[in-house]
Amino acid sequence: MLLDFHYIFNWWLTLFLLGILSLPLTSTLFHKFWDKGYIFSKTISLVLLTYFSLIFGVFKILPFSSSGLFLLISFFILFDVWFLLKQKRYKQFFLDFKKHYHVFIFEEIIFFLILTAWSYVRGFAPDIQDLEKYMDWGFVNSALRSKFLPPTDMWFAGEAINYYYFGHLIFALITKLSKVVSSVGYNLSIATVCSLTFTSAFSLVSNIAYLSFIKNKKLINSSFKKAILAGLISALLLTFGGNLHSAYKIIKLNYQQNNNHFIFSQEAVSKATSSYWYPDATRFIGHDPDINDKTIHEFPLYSFVVADLHGHMNDIFVVLFFLAFLFVSLEVSRNFFNWKFIVGSGFILSVCYMTNAWDFAVYGLVLAIFSFLINFDKTSKSLIKTMINGLMIIVFWYIFSYPFSINFVPMMEGIKISDGHSPFYQLFILYGGFWIICVPFVISIIKRFFRNWKLEIRNSDLFIFSLILTATLLVIIPEIIYIKDIYIYDYRRANTMFKLVYQAFILYSLASGYILIRFSSLFKLKIFKYFYYFCFLSIFCIHMIYPYFAIRSYYGNLKDYKGLDGLKYLEQLYPDNYQAILWLNKNISGQPVILEAVGDSYTTFNQVSSATGLPTVEGWIVHEWLWRGGYDAPAARQKDVETIYTSTNLDEIKNLISKYHIQYIFVGAKEYEKYEKLDSKIFEKLGGKIVFQSGQTSIYQL
Repeated sequence: MLLDFHYIFNWWLTLFLLGILSLPLTSTLFHKFWDKGYIFSKTISLVLLTYFSLIFGVFKILPFSSSGLFLLISFFILFDVWFLLKQKRYKQFFLDFKKHYHVFIFEEIIFFLILTAWSYVRGFAPDIQDLEKYMDWGFVNSALRSKFLPPTDMWFAGEAINYYYFGHLIFALITKLSKVVSSVGYNLSIATVCSLTFTSAFSLVSNIAYLSFIKNKKLINSSFKKAILAGLISALLLTFGGNLHSAYKIIKLNYQQNNNHFIFSQEAVSKATSSYWYPDATRFIGHDPDINDKTIHEFPLYSFVVADLHGHMNDIFVVLFFLAFLFVSLEVSRNFFNWKFIVGSGFILSVCYMTNAWDFAVYGLVLAIFSFLINFDKTSKSLIKTMINGLMIIVFWYIFSYPFSINFVPMMEGIKISDGHSPFYQLFILYGGFWIICVPFVISIIKRFFRNWKLEIRNSDLFIFSLILTATLLVIIPEIIYIKDIYIYDYRRANTMFKLVYQAFILYSLASGYILIRFSSLFKLKIFKYFYYFCFLSIFCIHMIYPYFAIRSYYGNLKDYKGLDGLKYLEQLYPDNYQAILWLNKNISGQPVILEAVGDSYTTFNQVSSATGLPTVEGWIVHEWLWRGGYDAPAARQKDVETIYTSTNLDEIKNLISKYHIQYIFVGAKEYEKYEKLDSKIFEKLGGKIVFQSGQTSIYQL
């Protein structure tokens, strides 16, 4: 771990310095927050720098390079100076900094500790393989090599990535600025999302609670402590929590293993516990052998554990920033036609879309519900205002996302009616803990709403109610409709459920901490309060046992620390390929096309293009089938690659090499495994020069 600490420190220092760039803007935007929104300064800087890199890169104005990024940072600094002078806030800014610096240090320490802690955890299983890791790392490496944007698809040479890559671009940016090697940066990126998730959730919920309580003079003295507690509870549930499945499955295993009897001896419980498999909590609905309606319902901790740097995880800290922006914008002023709010919402939602498209719809729904409730009156004006406001935000979303959209073709194939449905008890196992926490609060809101419209309802209550209502709708929607994509038959509604309930988990978690400390002022009967507190504590503890199973299982009880280099595993698995990849990364600049064998998804094929960012003719074929909107183009390329590796017709091979502008041909273990007729000597007949060789692995330069 000590050997890796300098990587962690360099990475953290880069994030810290980037965060400072946005402090003037952040402290102005969140001036009513007790912490001035300090932690969101990191997100704002990352989003703005990446977005301007995208614009300038797409229109070939500024290369996506270290020098280009430092130029953008210089403009950012000039903007800070102009902003403080223009707004005449420089005196207030330095006063705020002097007054709140201890708060900033407090949140920075939390961020650093979680970044370090999860980096340490990743060090026990750092390998960048399995699941979607080849894809995600390939996107980052391709971005690192790209002179201009969008990044080249490393698995479809000659074409841009047709996926939501903005989050990968963010981590490529940090990797460039920190000078950390990308095989280490991948694991630090996972730890960064984990840390930003915790600290952002803490800041958001604690500030919502704080602004709610300071309006009640009776609670001024205790408001800060309660706000901190609310933030910590929500941050823990969101970042490290699971659901009720662990307790349910362990009890069920105990019953089955003891001849249909419950035996709560230490031996019986230990046996049941050791049989529990943590991924089951994300594959509970529809995974019985006789059911052909398989689903996926993950949550953040599962993402942090399995460590796919995927869009749904990359966007967590962005959506938390959006929720903070939404709350503070409408909390400070109910002036609905606020252009700063409209433009800001359109911009942040465009970033959400470019990172994980579903989040544009999800958090657009949160915005619509909260905006409607906070502007509600007895007439139809509030609905009309909400619709007009929403349309204007969509216009700005379209404008801001245009640099991305001009090179992107959506993969959605239509909406279908769900023919599979989840048993209620299974939904309850997954979300029932949140429902128990939220129901009394929802009842209270509804009672006050109908009794005196919303005169007795605080903005913070309406905001939390909006989160709960949206989350519940997200759980219900996959039971009614789903988005059709290439995932058919058993998994036809899996992706829809996965994308929606992932966000539902986030929203429910944010609401929970606030509700606990708000509860004491909503209900007066002590026996009811104590019963609720008991239920809340029980649910919280059950949710928080999931990390024990997940981390222990995936990371081998944290016994064998391997370090943060995610490529090292290849040295044992394919040592010759490992040396070849190191050579390519050291000696080849730019993005010349390199040919390697076509592979199936979730295998160790296409490790070279993934680890180097050098584009190959065809990579994981099912992934490209999804991204390219059909099987024909990927299948044609697959056939062409096979022809190059197996044909004896020199003219035919030459034509295909010219067609795809191939400059290097990789011949290694996976190529020999895939193509039995492969004879590498034919590449010498084509004039190929061996520029690298180790064992049976060779690289031919044409």
